[in-house]
Amino acid sequence: MKQFKTALFVGCIMLLAASCKKSGSDPQDGYPKQVSITYRVSSTAAGNLVSITYDNETGGQSTVDNPSLPFTKTITKTVDKYNIVTFGYFVNPAQNVKLEILVNDKVVKSQSYTSVNAAMSYTFQ
Repeated sequence: MKQFKTALFVGCIMLLAASCKKSGSDPQDGYPKQVSITYRVSSTAAGNLVSITYDNETGGQSTVDNPSLPFTKTITKTVDKYNIVTFGYFVNPAQNVKLEILVNDKVVKSQSYTSVNAAMSYTFQ
């Protein structure tokens, strides 16, 4: 009986060890990769924003002054894992503004704000 319990115990340990085995895939798989990034801004209020700032194709920032709403800008960029893109606005007086970041036409970040300025970021995983 003691041998049976020992064999059962060893079998359970082996089963547990096998279930904890790491997958063979590298977490960096697929990077660097080229993506399409779309920045979208909308508001329930009529009028323009003072400015919109977004990360551009070269890794710098671009600013659009007095953009009409709704605003959309799409760029193509090569990104690495953990790269971050940022996007923000300034308006006066404060109004309800919705910011969205899309990657390859999929919304990856969306947030509404009611302040004179705000920014958001997205980290590539």
